[in-house]
Order: sequence, then structure tokens, then C-alpha cells
Amino acid sequence: MLKKLTFFLFALPVMLFAQAIQVSSPGDVLQVNFSLENGEPRYSISRLGGEVIRPSRLGFKFRNAPEMTGNFQIAASNQTSFDETWTQPWGEKKDIRNNYNALRIELQEIAAPTRQLIIEFRVFDDGVGFRYEIPEQPNFQSFEISDEVTEFALTGDHDAWWIPAYQWNRYEYLYHHTPVSQMDTVHTPVTMETADGLYLSFHEAALFDCASMTLAVNNENVLEADLVPWSDGVKVKSAAPMRSPWRTIQIADTPGGLITSYLILNLNEPNKLTDISWIKPGKYVGIWWEMHLDVSSWGSGEKHGATTANTMRYID
Repeated sequence: MLKKLTFFLFALPVMLFAQAIQVSSPGDVLQVNFSLENGEPRYSISRLGGEVIRPSRLGFKFRNAPEMTGNFQIAASNQTSFDETWTQPWGEKKDIRNNYNALRIELQEIAAPTRQLIIEFRVFDDGVGFRYEIPEQPNFQSFEISDEVTEFALTGDHDAWWIPAYQWNRYEYLYHHTPVSQMDTVHTPVTMETADGLYLSFHEAALFDCASMTLAVNNENVLEADLVPWSDGVKVKSAAPMRSPWRTIQIADTPGGLITSYLILNLNEPNKLTDISWIKPGKYVGIWWEMHLDVSSWGSGEKHGATTANTMRYID
């Protein structure tokens, strides 16, 4: 249910020589800076004047096509502001405010094949989401992405809570607590605490028709998007027009601020069901973590956990 909606549009024609653009969150808490460095797209994020994400690369590499990481000019851009409050049928909170300032940048290659790439940022007071769009264009119709060149350049070797990616047990691991420099390639969300006491969480939203994102770490405290590949090594097989999932960064003063952030929920697509009256909350009993903690065993025997008696104990 829509409670309140305000919408403003500011068209900003950008001359080809203009190479830097800024957009701030509604409360001026966060600022995103976008620039082209020798034709290569970069973004950075600051919070209340302090740097959170250093200048970081953006773009794609393709199989059997030139990469989209440089040789760009800014063809156009526009900024919009959006503010609504919508109602969840069920959830931790009934009324959710969706309030952000957005920046949409249209890039075009200076030389052949003169392809177009659009990058869109949504800047909330509690974080940032950005995504790519490859629009319909006659000289680039279908493609195979071999790598996404998205970076998150951190300001230090932050404390991090993470689980490893590409392991046999997928997401069912206890979280490690180490400096970023000791992380493997990790699943998202990955959470960090900076030396300044900020809490960061990196994840994605609106993931469909695309590979999921893990994060690799280089030796300069830079997180690099590492998309889960097909069996032939290709990351994404798609055609224009294509929109990537949102890459999300939630930023808070406390761990609780990350929990009460609805940034990812707001970046997901709105509900398309017309009748949601049948959706009711329910209860679920799962005892498998006993096996992970060695309280009970997977196989049969005296410590076997998946028994009727143990399940009834959890229900009671």
C-alpha cells in the first residue's frame, strides 16, 4: 500500500568534457563521486566528509568482444529524488520508507565500436546501491560476460566477518572473524568494522537472470566482484537490454544499524502479486546446526539428531 510519494527530476545535460559528477543522500550523510580517469569509470563514497570507499573501478570484460572498462566519455546524466512509504503484509516492520537520491550516467565509447553503458547509483542515508545497464544498440546485441570489474576499494585492513565461497557446503559455515587481508573469496553478505567504528555490509539486490556475486580480495584491501561461472567459465550469457543486480553497501554507526537498514529490500523489485491475503507466517523446525556444532551426529547412533523425540523437544 502506498502511503506517501514525492518525486523530483532534475535534468542535467552534461558536456562531453565534464568528467566528474557527485550525488548526495537525502540527509547529506553519504556522497558518491563518479569520475572518468583517462576514460575509465571510477566511483568513491564518503560519509559525513570521511572516505569510506576509495576510487574503485567499474565495468565488464567479455568473451570474444572488447572489454567495457575504458575509452568512455559521459554522454548524458540525470539526477532524481524519490521518497515513498510502503506497507509490508508481514515482516519485522510494517511501514518501510524508501528514500534516496539517484544518479544515472550514460557512457559511450569514444572510438569503435562506440558501445553504450549506463551506470545507475541510488544513494540512501544508510548506504548505496549501484547497477549496470547495457541498453539496446545495433553494434552490441548478445554477449558473454567473462568478468565483472566492480571494485570496492577499502580504506584499511578492516575487521571482517565472512564465510568462504566455492566450498562444498555452500553457505553452511560458521563465520570467520579476521582482518580483510586474511579472507578467502567470500560469499556475501560480508560485514566489516572500520578503525573509525563504522560498520559496513556488502551484498546484492534484485538478483535474477544473472550470476550471483562473490567477493575476492587483492593485496591492496580491494574487494573485487567474482561472479559464479557457468561450467564453461563464462559468468553471464545475456543480450541487450540487460540490467545487472544492484551491488549494495550498507553503512552504519552500529551493528544494529545494519539490521534495521531496509536498503536491500527497497532495491528489490516491488511485489507483483495482486492477492497477498493468503500469505501467513509459519513456524519451521531445523535441527541440522546441531551436527555442525558436533552436538549430535549426521549418521545413526546414540548421538543421531534427526529423531522424532528431538524434533518434539524443539517444538515444545
